[in-house]
Parts: sequence; C-alpha cells; structure tokens
Amino acid sequence: MENPTSADSLREFDFVFAQAAGYVPWPGILQRKLLCTGVVQFMLTNGRQSIPYAKIWPYDDRSKEQFITSQNMKHKAFCKAIFIIEKLRSDNVDVLSESADWELESPLEVPPGKCPALEQRRAEWELNYVREVRLERDSLVVEAKFIQELNVLRRSLTVRKQVYPSALLALQELQGLALSELLLVRNFGAVEAINSLCSFASAQPQDRQEAEQVKSLANQLMHRFASHFKQPFSTSDFWSEYCLRSKIYRSHTADIKPN
Repeated sequence: MENPTSADSLREFDFVFAQAAGYVPWPGILQRKLLCTGVVQFMLTNGRQSIPYAKIWPYDDRSKEQFITSQNMKHKAFCKAIFIIEKLRSDNVDVLSESADWELESPLEVPPGKCPALEQRRAEWELNYVREVRLERDSLVVEAKFIQELNVLRRSLTVRKQVYPSALLALQELQGLALSELLLVRNFGAVEAINSLCSFASAQPQDRQEAEQVKSLANQLMHRFASHFKQPFSTSDFWSEYCLRSKIYRSHTADIKPN
C-alpha cells in the first residue's frame, strides 16, 4: 500500500494511521519523528513502534475513507480504537465520566496543552493508581528484609569477586518473602538489580553451574514479581510495565495526602 505523503508534512503528536507489519493501518499518535521512521503510539493498545514513513498517513478524511472499511469495523478492537481517536480529536469529551462507554488502558503522553482532556485523564489515572497501590502498605513490614537481602546479593556479586553461596542464599530468601506491588514499585533499584541478573553469566568455566543457578533464580523472581501486578499490562512486557508504574508511584507519592 503506497503512501504519497512525505515525512515533512507530518508533525510530532499528529493523529495518524500507521501500519505495523502484519496489521491493518491503525489509528495512533506520532510521538517522535526519526530520520527514516516515526515512533507511533497506537490507540487502545498503547503499544509503541517505529514505523517507516511510507506506512504512516495523516488521520484525515482521505485516509479515513481508505482505512475505515466495513471489513475493518467488524473487529471490535479496531472499532473501539477509531471511537477513541475521534473522541480525542473532538477535544470535547468528559473522559472521567463513569458512564463513558470507552476508556484508555493507560495515560498517553502528549505535550502540555495539546489535549487538555487527555492531560486531565492522565493525571487522574496516575493519582488513582498511587492511591490504590498504597492500600497494600501493610505489606511493607518485609521491606527492611527485602532491602537487606538485596544488599547481600549486591555485595556477593561484584565485578572483582563472586561469592556464589551467599548470593544463592540471598535469592532463596527473597523467594520466601511475602511481596506486593507496592513494595516493588517503591524499590526500583532493587528490582532493576534482579532484572539484570536474568542474563547473568560467569567468565570462569568452573563457576558456570553456579552462575546458571543465579540466572535461573533471578528469572523465577521476576516471574513472581510480575504475578503481583494486575493485568492486562498497557505495555508490551512486564519490565516496561514495571518501569512505568514505578515511575508514576515515585513521582506522585508526595502528591497524596495522608488518609
């Protein structure tokens, strides 16, 4: 499907149709312009992908006539994505209404002033998320132990020295703790350390078995971490979702008034 539109005619944060490999052209927002591709955030799924400019069209009457076909509209997800983008383009919708028959899975990133209704929705979504996750505060009773074992793990696996018995024991202790989403989003550095161990390897042949054990336990821990987060995720994988939620929590915690 050829696209006669040049990249110069597209601006960042324009509404567009974009076609990822294996999919029909889908409505989205052009988040960032690169040299040969544009980063598009797709409606409804909120997934992001770099798309060649030949596969990006302005969201206008001409492209709507071309892509909003009776065949495509038979698919509920496509139909809902079109409904969302039309609401956002109108910039005249109460996105906070409980009776609204559409929703965004997570806040989209738009520049200040571009879409006031969406900015309001994003801020409210983030604050509601922080309020909800703080309901798990009783789980923080194990936070000191969680941090203690992570520090043991860090000291055990350094560039200069790897003490595998204490590292493996720390990982096993972490497996036995009663965790929560709140505990995890509060401790980004700790979770990041475990995530980095998911690809751990030893340069010493005699240590490869122990290194594989560290890698295996780290992966098991990350799967356990993921089980504490409500799904569906708004991003493509748990690590991306975790980074999003942890950033929201850490940036908004000060805005929450004590109960």
